[in-house]
Order: sequence, then structure tokens, then C-alpha cells
Amino acid sequence: MSPTRKTPAKTSAQTASKPAGKTAAKKATRTAARPPAGARSAPGAAAAPALSPLAERLLEAHVAWWETRLEGDQLGLWLGEQIEALIADAARLRLEEVVSRSSVKAIALAYAAEIEPQGALPELVGEIARAIQASPLQGRTRLREVLPDAQFRLWLDQILGLEKARDALLSAALDNPVVAELSAELVLQGLRDHLADNPLTRRLPGAESMLRLGRSVLNRARPGLDSALEEGLQQAIQASIRQTLRGAEQALRARLSEERLRDAALMIWKQLRERSLAELRASLSPAEVEELFVTGYEYWRVLRRTPYYRGLIETGVDVFFDTYGGEPPTRLLEELGLDAAQLREDALRFAPRALAALRKKKLLAPLIRRQLAPFYASPEVAAMLDGAAG
Repeated sequence: MSPTRKTPAKTSAQTASKPAGKTAAKKATRTAARPPAGARSAPGAAAAPALSPLAERLLEAHVAWWETRLEGDQLGLWLGEQIEALIADAARLRLEEVVSRSSVKAIALAYAAEIEPQGALPELVGEIARAIQASPLQGRTRLREVLPDAQFRLWLDQILGLEKARDALLSAALDNPVVAELSAELVLQGLRDHLADNPLTRRLPGAESMLRLGRSVLNRARPGLDSALEEGLQQAIQASIRQTLRGAEQALRARLSEERLRDAALMIWKQLRERSLAELRASLSPAEVEELFVTGYEYWRVLRRTPYYRGLIETGVDVFFDTYGGEPPTRLLEELGLDAAQLREDALRFAPRALAALRKKKLLAPLIRRQLAPFYASPEVAAMLDGAAG
């Protein structure tokens, strides 16, 4: 692409020295309406409004003033002034005057339950999870560093204090047929091991051979009798254990007292607290962690479409507005620990770099100009300028 030849700009004195006339006026209007160098129109944007020479000079001076205002120490002063003024104004308003309950519900439901995340977002979260798992911090950090003893004891006290929930869980476990079946299987396996490794059978010569011979004779007399006897024994043991478990619930509750559970938990904690996070997660491979994440994500995608999930969001918004709707927005800032100084500091973390990037790409002046140009092109300003010129 060949470079564009630049034409030297004429000074206002040179323009004014020429005789006024229709041709000169038209030329001045075309020159004034032309945007400055570096000012590009946004795609699809309307053409820049035509300005009189005086309006153009005022607009350029206004844009230059804002550019100066938005850099260096001037930027910090301006941000501080605006933040303090906004906080003072916010103290005179109520949250429900500024934003409605229904609009917050709509936006919350849109983002939490309706807008479908694109594939790149789950992939990014997965990459972050893998990076965290592979981080050297996992090997250098002990469990007690992320979960101090005092915090563990607090959680433990909270959990052990849920006595009704603990009793309900115990009752459900004892009534569960799987528990009875597993207990019966353990008892039967213990009997097998006892018969296979009984001191009496080891001491008596030929006793173990006689047991094997007896099982062999039974199977020959009636094939499958041995397994049938074992299955019947297991069912009898299971029925007995189920009955025993029902009658032993009170005894188990007494044995599983809060004090005993606390002692057991503290003993386990003592064994785990010095282990690194890498040791604790060693039983899970990165692929398994990723599978857990994928499963959880897929479940969330289903859950977010349910009326229950939407109801939770709406209830949360209602509680928020019941609490803060009649309060000024500044109360929220106070409860979040934010004041004017903190907000100014946070703004200065990002604004200078963003403005410098816009300035370097020659985008800042056009951005400011787009905000101000319609004002200077308005009929009201044109009439004022014509009156001043007359």
C-alpha cells in the first residue's frame, strides 16, 4: 500500500486572511468537518457531524483538555474527585430507586441459568485446574497451612453438634440392607478364614484333609450342595445381623458419642496435618481429577435448567432486596470494606495502563471526540456560536 501524502495544515490566521465568499465558506466547512489525523470512525458508525470552524476549534480544545486530564497526576486527582462525588450522591439514593428487583432477577437468571458457556470456558477452567494440581506449591504446602488447627476444630465442633443429623444418618445406615449384607459377608469370610486356618486342624494330623474330603463327598452326593449350604448360612447370618443391628441402635449411639467421635477425628487429623497437599491427592491422577471436573460441570449444566435452581436464584435476589433495597448503595460499600480511598486505589491499578494503550494506538482522542462532537454539532450550540460571532 502506498503511503498517503500529507497536506500541511493551514493556520487560522492564513484562513482568516483570505476574502470571505461562498467558495471559501464551503472549503472551510469541509475542512472543519474532516476528522483529525488518527481519528477513525467505528465500523457502522454514523458520519461525523459537520461543524463550523469555531465549533471545530472548541471541540479540539475540549478533546485536548480531556486528554491532559486523563494522564499523570491529573488522572489521580480527577478519579478521586469523581469517586467522592459519586459516593456522596449515592448516599442520597436508595438501592431500589436505582435498580429494580425484577431487572436484577432477569440478569442473574440470564447469566446463571440461560446463557450457555462456550467450549473455551470449560477448557480454560480445566487448564487452570491441571496447572494448580501440577504446581510445586502442592508439594511445599502442608495441610495445616491451608486448614489451621483452630479452624479444623471449629469445623469439627460444628459437624459434631449436628446430633439429630448424626442420629438420622446412623438409623438410615442400620436400616440399609446393603450394610446388613456386607456385615454378613464379613462374618462369613471370617468363618471361612477360621476354618481354613484353625489351630485345631493344623495340630490334628489329617484333619484338614478330612474337611476337604467331607466337602468333596457332599458335592458328589448332591452337586452344588456345598455352595447352597454356604448361601443358606450367609442368609441366616444376614437375617441375624439385621435383627441385631436394629436392636443395637441405642448401644451404637452411646458408643458413637460426641466425645469418642471427636477423639477419633483428632487422631486422624494428627496423622494428616503434616502431610503435603501433593501426598493427600496422590491417590487421584490428573485424568481422574479432570473426569471429576467434567462430571461436575455436566451435572451443573443440567441443574441450572431446573425450576429448583431458578427458584434458588430468585429467592436469593428477594432476600438481598429485602435487606438492602431500602438502604443507600453506600451501605453495601461499607459492609464490603470499601471507601473512597480504596476505590481510587483500585481504579488507579487499571486506568493508567488502559488509557496509555488507547493513547499509544491513537484511539483515545477519537473516543473522547465521539462523546463530545454531537454536542458541538447540535442546533443549540450552533445558535449560541452564531450569536456570539454576531
